[in-house]
Amino acid sequence: MVKHRLGTVLISVSVIVGALAPARPAFADAITDAQARQNQINNQISQDKAALANVRDQQARTQAQLRLLGDEISLTQSNLAAQSARLDGILGDIDRAQRDLAAKKVEEAQRKDLLNRRMRSLYKEKGSTSFLDAVLTAKNFSELMNRFIVMRDITRQDELLLQQIQADRAAIESLNAELSRKRDEQATVVNNIKDQNAALQAQYVQYNVVRAQLASQATALEEEQRQAEAARAAVAAEIAALVSARSRAHSSGIFAWPGVQGPITQGFGCSSLRGEPSPKPPYSCPPSAPWFHEGIDIGGPSGSEIDAADGGIAYTKYNGGGYGQYVLIVHANGFTTIYGHMLAYAIHPGAGGQQVSKGQAIGYEGSTGFSTGAHLHFGVYLNNFPVDPCRYVGC
Repeated sequence: MVKHRLGTVLISVSVIVGALAPARPAFADAITDAQARQNQINNQISQDKAALANVRDQQARTQAQLRLLGDEISLTQSNLAAQSARLDGILGDIDRAQRDLAAKKVEEAQRKDLLNRRMRSLYKEKGSTSFLDAVLTAKNFSELMNRFIVMRDITRQDELLLQQIQADRAAIESLNAELSRKRDEQATVVNNIKDQNAALQAQYVQYNVVRAQLASQATALEEEQRQAEAARAAVAAEIAALVSARSRAHSSGIFAWPGVQGPITQGFGCSSLRGEPSPKPPYSCPPSAPWFHEGIDIGGPSGSEIDAADGGIAYTKYNGGGYGQYVLIVHANGFTTIYGHMLAYAIHPGAGGQQVSKGQAIGYEGSTGFSTGAHLHFGVYLNNFPVDPCRYVGC
């Protein structure tokens, strides 16, 4: 008995497309398989193009928004500069008003002092009276009156000047209060503009982040699309090569026994042996035998000759965890045969494929890969679907 799990095995000219084509146990009709992968790649390219177009549209809208924000920021900064200049002017006016107020206070104090001294000169001071001095020193009454009138007029002028200084000081204090109110209002305007500008700057930064993310997405999509285009070209070349190989495959359409003489140690179909793949629809298996053996195992002496069941294009392969050394033959009419667990090849190893004839020795029975003893695993696939080899070679 033999246990094996079929991994993803592609003919030599196949291209593994990574995330673009999901892994699948395909090694039968390589043309059908390649065409399916080609369709998957085409769908992926279409999706990538749509996604890239969407990203480009988002980039354009983001760039337009950045331009609008830039214009708004420029206008806001201009307005901020103008309003800040206005605030500076108000602060300058306040500074001048405060200096004027300080000067008026000094002048007021000086005038008060002068007035007091002159008032004292008209009245008593330290036991003497300036009026009495004026009377005693006057030569006549007329001179006395003139002296008194002059001193009274000077004092009156001092009082009027002091009142004017006080009025000026009050006006400056009122102006200073008005300027302070305007300063507070203008400071509020400037702060509001600063807040608006900060909000616009934050939006600008956010949109720049979005722009960078979109650029990264666009680059990734472009690279994915480039890889997909390359993969599509490779698959197209593979299909062309396979079509050419199938067209030049000299097949009779009638399969012969694959050379090894011995009993069938495991048949085609449901199996209870672990390691086999799950059945492909429409095949189904019961819980007691949930796995599916996609071929027949033929026992025989190690080194027994293995022959091509029909003419076609043969490819040598290796899979250490599955069929070990094996040969894949592409035949005409959608058929592919596989010969697994070979001890050695009888044809030249290589990826290019070579024409073999029906009954030609292609290898020797062995136990390479996932195997418990010398035998040949022989499988027949029609259009990439496993079929019972006994229907074609007789068992």
